[in-house]
Amino acid sequence: MLAELLVWAGVAASPSARRLGYARSAVSLWSRRRRCAAAWREHEINSRRFVLDFAESCRHRDSLWLLGAGLLADIPLAELSAMFRHVLVFDIALLAQARRKIRRFGNVELRLADITGIVAPLAEWRAGMPLPIPSDEALRDLDPVPPDGIVSLNILSQLPLLPIDYLRRRNVPQQAAEDFGRQIIRAHLDGLASLSCPVALVSDALRIWRNKAGEPVMDESALLGMRLPSPVKEWNWLLAPRGEIDPATALELRVHAVQMAS
Repeated sequence: MLAELLVWAGVAASPSARRLGYARSAVSLWSRRRRCAAAWREHEINSRRFVLDFAESCRHRDSLWLLGAGLLADIPLAELSAMFRHVLVFDIALLAQARRKIRRFGNVELRLADITGIVAPLAEWRAGMPLPIPSDEALRDLDPVPPDGIVSLNILSQLPLLPIDYLRRRNVPQQAAEDFGRQIIRAHLDGLASLSCPVALVSDALRIWRNKAGEPVMDESALLGMRLPSPVKEWNWLLAPRGEIDPATALELRVHAVQMAS
């Protein structure tokens, strides 16, 4: 608990992001990875390898954008720093540990940003008001200089979660809240597709619950039923071994790595 409080004290996030729970979520991510580091290792290796392969395929090497800083464990920072003149890493909540990690890379920059564009207006939303409309233009507003490559890394399924939870806590019906979540996912995919540079996406597509024998007992879409383009690579990520969420079941994710047409 003390360690989490210290991490909490070092989180950078806007007041709106804190209100919706993003600072708390960043600390929870840090805490879960500490407990599940061994189970996450293969997923992080796969993510880093895919990002590096994608980066090597980019014809121009001036600027690379990475959406989703998290703990930086799934990003090959040293290699990307050597390949590109400027690497921009965006997230809505930044841990002090991540900010310290990039200090040795003079051309890697962490930026606090809401890549959906809806967090601030949603934090001001009240019952009876129209919901803000997720826009595919939010990505293009991140920096005035267009990137030579962009990666959305392990965030797509996460983008709607806290907005949906925020709306449900304000008595918005489940179906309406989930429809709003689908709009967020669609706007992100449309925003990526609208960019003129090479684009890659890593996202969990399916949640699989397994019993003590390792047999699947339930699965569900991680993207509210929305589908991704065909992946060029895919793998499983043991997000929560037995005992992490439930004593009898483990939660595994099927991750899709997609290279989108530019």
